[in-house]
Amino acid sequence: MEQEPRNENYWANGGTPHQPVVIVGEQDPDADRKNNSLSVLSLVFGILSLALFLVPWIAFILGLVGLITGIISLVQHRAGHGAAVGGVITSALGLLISFIILLLFILAIIMTV
Repeated sequence: MEQEPRNENYWANGGTPHQPVVIVGEQDPDADRKNNSLSVLSLVFGILSLALFLVPWIAFILGLVGLITGIISLVQHRAGHGAAVGGVITSALGLLISFIILLLFILAIIMTV
């Protein structure tokens, strides 16, 4: 004995199974994890913080932003893992160097007074 399909749309469509609906413009749920924009952004900010270490307040801000974006990229397991690690390292170095330069500036100002 043949079993009838349990899909109500089976008989409504003339006996053919109902096709899945594809919505035009529907995005892949993991599409934001496939790009490496945060990783590259972290690396760029880290390199800029190293390049601008003689302006410690700008280098400190760039290093902080680079460190945050790199950590976010690593925690969310986004693409561009190597760039994120490089961004975290260069941002941390930029933060450290800018902090040392800032302390030297403050020490020089205190010593002259």
